[in-house]
Amino acid sequence: MKQVGVVDIAREAGVSTATVSRVLNGSDLVTGATREHVLEVVSRLGYTPNAFASSLRKGRNDAIGIAVASISQPWHVKLIRELRRVIRAQGFTTIVYDLEHSESVLIEHTESARRLRLAGMVLATGDRLDGTEVRAALDRMVETVPLVVIGQELPDAEWTTVSFDDVSASEHAILELLERRPKPVLFLGEAASSYLSEERRIGVERALARFPELQAASEMVALDAGMSYSVGYHEVHSRSATLSRFGTVFCVNDELALGACRALSELGILVPRDMMVIGYGDVDMLPYLTPSLSSLSGDVGAVAERVVRAILARIEGDPVVNGPQLQRQIVHRESTGG
Repeated sequence: MKQVGVVDIAREAGVSTATVSRVLNGSDLVTGATREHVLEVVSRLGYTPNAFASSLRKGRNDAIGIAVASISQPWHVKLIRELRRVIRAQGFTTIVYDLEHSESVLIEHTESARRLRLAGMVLATGDRLDGTEVRAALDRMVETVPLVVIGQELPDAEWTTVSFDDVSASEHAILELLERRPKPVLFLGEAASSYLSEERRIGVERALARFPELQAASEMVALDAGMSYSVGYHEVHSRSATLSRFGTVFCVNDELALGACRALSELGILVPRDMMVIGYGDVDMLPYLTPSLSSLSGDVGAVAERVVRAILARIEGDPVVNGPQLQRQIVHRESTGG
């Protein structure tokens, strides 16, 4: 069925399209009788305004974009769900963008946000944003679209950042795990393209620096092939001959940790009796695995609330203000001894 438009209403009511537009926009330049007549026709024909076209006339869309590094990652699914809940409660709609861990895709989506005149954009990615082309694209977008970045703060940025203190979280986690098992650490997750993996590596190294002998025997694994389940599985399996020297596999996300656990199981290494394993993110499935997986958790609800407050403030023209970093905590389950 053809959607009813302004032209159809004007034809049926016997008035101009300009008059119909004035009525729909609440203009005072229309008499009471004409307004009532047009509104009666609008109701009878079942007219529904085109929200997108209306938003363009107002100069701003009523949608807030949510761009995440990859929608295949469980933590990002959890984050999207919470952000949409809080954004909708404020009367906005949402558009979800999958960045696919690609700089070119990120740049493409920033241009889309500008064309659509989004009310705001939330960007959640551990991938570095300080490359010349990416930074230029973000700077162009923020001229017209308020931006909140989750995860990393760039110098002189004209957007708000909401982040966790992952350096301290990783440092404290390693110190606690070394108390349980004072053996070298196998760290999975260093990647040149990832800001967050660097932060987490720095924290691990700070903790290990207090124990020079353990630090010398630990291994910091650079991952060029990504940070997926299969990569965690492969990296652990490929070290089968030397795994006995480690006490903990510390992973920068839960996917790597799950892959690592599978590899250890196949190699006959029992978790946590022979090796502890911990991930990052605390996605929903972890308590239901065998063994249940320990992880460094962050309050997604607190992230969403702070992000939306920041977006609303920027929409109102308030200055950029970065609050204190959010804190993480270790959620101990069976993989670190409960």
